[in-house]
Amino acid sequence: MGVINGSDRPVAILNVMTQPSSRIEGLDGLRAVAVMTVLVSHIFLAAPGVLQYSIFRTFARGGFLGVNMFFVMSGFLITSRLLQDQESGGQINLRKFYAHRALRIFPAVAVFLAAHYFYAVRNDFPLSGTAANEFAMTKATFLQYANYAVYKNPMTQFVDNVSLWSLSIEGQFYIAVPILVFVLFRKNRNHYWPIGVITLGIGILAIQRGIVYNDLGWFAAYIRTDTRIESLIIGMLGAVLMMKTNVVKPTVLRYASFPAVIVVVVIVLYGRADGSFMWFGGMTLFDIACLIIVLALAQKVFFASSILCWKPIAWVGVISYGLYIWQIPVFRIIQRHGETLSNTERLFLAMSVTFLLSAASWYLIERPAMRSQWAQRLAGTYRSKTQ
Repeated sequence: MGVINGSDRPVAILNVMTQPSSRIEGLDGLRAVAVMTVLVSHIFLAAPGVLQYSIFRTFARGGFLGVNMFFVMSGFLITSRLLQDQESGGQINLRKFYAHRALRIFPAVAVFLAAHYFYAVRNDFPLSGTAANEFAMTKATFLQYANYAVYKNPMTQFVDNVSLWSLSIEGQFYIAVPILVFVLFRKNRNHYWPIGVITLGIGILAIQRGIVYNDLGWFAAYIRTDTRIESLIIGMLGAVLMMKTNVVKPTVLRYASFPAVIVVVVIVLYGRADGSFMWFGGMTLFDIACLIIVLALAQKVFFASSILCWKPIAWVGVISYGLYIWQIPVFRIIQRHGETLSNTERLFLAMSVTFLLSAASWYLIERPAMRSQWAQRLAGTYRSKTQ
């Protein structure tokens, strides 16, 4: 795979990131918030007794919005890297981009699926009919249409790898975004025209989501690409605004980040997937609030960045990918085999095993895969010591 050529005209980068590898302080902490929001919403699967507490019932309804946080961050970061790539070399290296994305996503998922199949064989699970659904989800995950596999066959909601549906929406975005960046910014000296196109697209998708909810119900709006990819595009818009214009003002972000946090917290606490608010503007409002927080972190003006940068919280963000893919399988296995355990024992076991497997995934699979010579060769960036 080759490269997509961009404009020869250099454009100033108006943010604090000067290299594609630069890290935004506090973003790992925000990932931790996102993944723990999702995890707490699912913990009742392993320890149903927690539902006697109102906070767990609340998160069981609104915790799904942690996925939106991930989508906004992903859209922002991926677009930022593509724009930096285009500006620094006048081109987008598609081979490098897709190699890095594949190596970030698939090694950990492949090991997870293999481990779960080993469990299934040893324990004669899933039950009749469910095994086919689990295999269908596995195939759909690698071919990047898992969300539609769930949509077409709702029974796949009950297989252990169901949470992989969101990876397909991200994968579909990854396929499209280099082309979008190339088309919108190749020769456009006035960057406000492509920004207008992106904004119009967000508006159309927000309207589409309401139509889908009205016609097909909340589950269709929850799972389909056309109703959820808006979050990634809002993140994309944030990257474009910060890197291609001067409209993103640190002072404004400093003051806007506090009400943005309030909006995020209130919508998580009171929003629900089967309610109309989320699908008629509520999700867009939530995503914009998340974007403000991301931009404030990128500009180093977020009022609570010291909390997000605290090492234990940041570490949770580092292993957040593993936490996301392992939580539901672990919780459901405890649900099946932990009948004799107390609720407290189930809760402790669920959290301990999930964190242990996620840490192992990061240190033994994800990080080594991304740093390997094989990864560099696949991306076309390997240089031998003799060169």
